[in-house]
Amino acid sequence: MPITDSPCPECGHPQATRTQGMSLIAECAHCGWMVATTNPNHPFHDRTPYTVRARAQGIARGTAIARLSATLGTGVPAARAILDQGLPVAENVYAYEVIRLHKLLWPQGLSLQVTPEFTWELDDSL
Repeated sequence: MPITDSPCPECGHPQATRTQGMSLIAECAHCGWMVATTNPNHPFHDRTPYTVRARAQGIARGTAIARLSATLGTGVPAARAILDQGLPVAENVYAYEVIRLHKLLWPQGLSLQVTPEFTWELDDSL
């Protein structure tokens, strides 16, 4: 846990901080004082509008089209156009939606191309 510059308000010893979900927690190991607040460095609070495109990742084109169609609930022609023409799967979506799309598409063998650059982790921790 990182140590903060702010001393514990109860005893004056250093506080350690950690994140837990959408919370930021500061606590004193010396006296046990603790406070929790909203973590401003969580993808849920990122209001950057992102554009998301899908890419086949090591699977055949036909398989990718079928999986994209089934996962998104689009017809095959729409899924084919998305992959072949590089059309967006989603536009003007926030970070939490990009992460949701990753969780849907990655197991299907499809990766995401996100613009602008997406700095959040694309894993199952959120």
